Amino acid sequence: MKIGWGDLAAGLIASFAPASRAGEVTRAESYFSGAGDTIAAYSVRSGFDLLLQALELKPGDEVIFSALNVRGMVRIVKDAGFVPVPVDLDIAHMGPSVERLKAVITPRSRVFVVAHLFGTRLDLDPLFHLAKTHGVVTVEDCAQAFNGRDYAGSDAADVNMFSFGPIKTATALGGALIRVKDAALRQRMRAIQSRYPVQPDAKQRKRILTFMGLKVITSRLVLGALYRFFKARGEDYE
Repeated sequence: MKIGWGDLAAGLIASFAPASRAGEVTRAESYFSGAGDTIAAYSVRSGFDLLLQALELKPGDEVIFSALNVRGMVRIVKDAGFVPVPVDLDIAHMGPSVERLKAVITPRSRVFVVAHLFGTRLDLDPLFHLAKTHGVVTVEDCAQAFNGRDYAGSDAADVNMFSFGPIKTATALGGALIRVKDAALRQRMRAIQSRYPVQPDAKQRKRILTFMGLKVITSRLVLGALYRFFKARGEDYE
């Protein structure tokens, strides 16, 4: 798990100390720029759900996904009454080709989501250019492509999504930043989000303590001891 004890301790202490929540959110949202184009969200999935609500799609509208994606994203689309449409990947570069995207676009296509995979970054310009000629909103999922401020998302995307969940290289044990280029769309998303309940500090505290425990268990010392214990018993430690 790519998070140090100092960060875990700081997070735990902060969960007991009252702070300006609005100030913390503003600071997070200005991470990439001071342009005010970024929304801090509980997760990429909650941010994606905000986007779908703000777009005011109609039942039966289609959301195109690059074929290798997380099940939760597809479930959000289905639960909202929309139709997820996969576009297959070119195995040579682990991304969809323009030809394959062209084959799945229909008059009902409204959103196109592409996920960078395994730390790579795709050239999205040709794909997003095609999508936009059909009036399709383009969404870049950067959950596996973030490694610092050197990349704030493709300029060709209407929306860029960054995740900081527990398994990410740059983890905060949760949270996401959603960059939205269209000001009116961003305003609608903020209005919807303002009605959401605020996560209790106690819930975040429990989460931090859980991952502290996981970090201890998966340390070389403890994991090595467990391995030797089960090996001595003739059991598979996994």
